[in-house]
Amino acid sequence: MIVAIIGGAGRMGAWFAKYFLEHGHEVVISDIRVDKAKEIVKQMGVKLSESNAWAARGADLVLVSTPIDVTPKVLTEILPEVDEHAIIAEITSLKSKVLPVLRGAAIRGKRVLSLHPLFGSGARKLSGEKIALVPVVDPAGERELANKIFPEATIVPVDCNLHDRAMALTLALTHFINIIFASIIGEEDINMLKRIGGTTFTLQYVLSEAIISEDPALYVSIQMGNENTIIYLNKLIEKAISLKNIIEDKNYDAFIKIYTETRDLLLKDTDFMKAYEKMYSALEAIRRGDD
Repeated sequence: MIVAIIGGAGRMGAWFAKYFLEHGHEVVISDIRVDKAKEIVKQMGVKLSESNAWAARGADLVLVSTPIDVTPKVLTEILPEVDEHAIIAEITSLKSKVLPVLRGAAIRGKRVLSLHPLFGSGARKLSGEKIALVPVVDPAGERELANKIFPEATIVPVDCNLHDRAMALTLALTHFINIIFASIIGEEDINMLKRIGGTTFTLQYVLSEAIISEDPALYVSIQMGNENTIIYLNKLIEKAISLKNIIEDKNYDAFIKIYTETRDLLLKDTDFMKAYEKMYSALEAIRRGDD
């Protein structure tokens, strides 16, 4: 199979280039960052196309791994170039703006997939990882196709609106919290804090560093491109101010009440009682990685 990866010089684009190469496929990439794309070509031995259109021509699978805000434009650009038998897949973390383009293509007979890898470029293998599938026009057929392309992954079908709302919580909200956390910690003596910080701090700090190490342009799109984000950020700030006031007023009973109510809410999670054990397992894994 010939796989064309549009945006192949990015972290996820390069990850999928490596994945398809390891599975015996021919890979061609295109990227506006030509110098970086040439580095990927040198490292992996993939082919470099002079344009997105050229990359898409003759490919059996075209995987679009471009920034969220340009993906609809890129899809519109390459769709006329894609062969009738080919599959066009995109992997953005927000779907509301790409679905109309994909639906239009599907109506015209194109085979399309809207995917969202629920893992980062640090994943060593696909086995055990999840990929969200947002149905375009044929939920059953698209799921079968996604399973065929990525047999090791768990394919998780999810409605477009539910997907984007969930991303406001699982991506935008967590990124926001960690950006603020990192900005405060960064003003302090980080090495001292790492020496005396406990388990909770260590895990939070590693997470915040990982987030800050990413491309800020990606995070801009996640924060500002999802209409659900501001809803949850307002909710976060409202709850933060309320808790701050309780602490400032030294209201012991109110703190215990909000803490207990929150714990009761989390008890809906069947794995809640394993949380402490998981935290230490994660910490041990981090420490092993440092050795």
